[in-house]
Amino acid sequence: MNARDEGSRSRQEQALAAVEELKRELRERAAVVVARERELMELRRELERRLEKAPRGRAGSGLTEREQRLEERERELEQALAAAARREREAEQELALARAERERLEERERAVHQVERELAGLRVRLEQERSELETAPATGKPRPAPEPRREPEQAPPPPTPLPSPREEPELDPAAVADTAELRSG
Repeated sequence: MNARDEGSRSRQEQALAAVEELKRELRERAAVVVARERELMELRRELERRLEKAPRGRAGSGLTEREQRLEERERELEQALAAAARREREAEQELALARAERERLEERERAVHQVERELAGLRVRLEQERSELETAPATGKPRPAPEPRREPEQAPPPPTPLPSPREEPELDPAAVADTAELRSG
């Protein structure tokens, strides 16, 4: 084997290792999304239970202390529900990003397999040429002229750059407006 084959194999192994690492990261992100969804569902159930138990009071100065506490708690729960809804939207966006990333990984893996097949074909051809060269001097026949090297019909596409991690996921305009209102309020 020559240095070029070793270099190709090394690059190939690095690409496969990178694909496996990205798959692992996707699995971890999916687990976080599922945990957030469970948390949101529990918060919603808790809010529904409390809202069913709490009587609706009328606004005004004639409210009892208990009614005022209940109204305050209801406002807190509404805020918690809004925050949970925001986290749910973020989780959905994160899940969509993870799906897109998985699609990119699968495309990259297909490209790696294509390169592997091409390399295997080149290896077979190299071995055939080598065996022909080794047997030619022993028979006393003149060596045949080597076939001109054929380039692949189309060069493989350049590798897809990995996305840079973001501090916060992208939000749709409505979610951005909700976030701005919550921060200012």
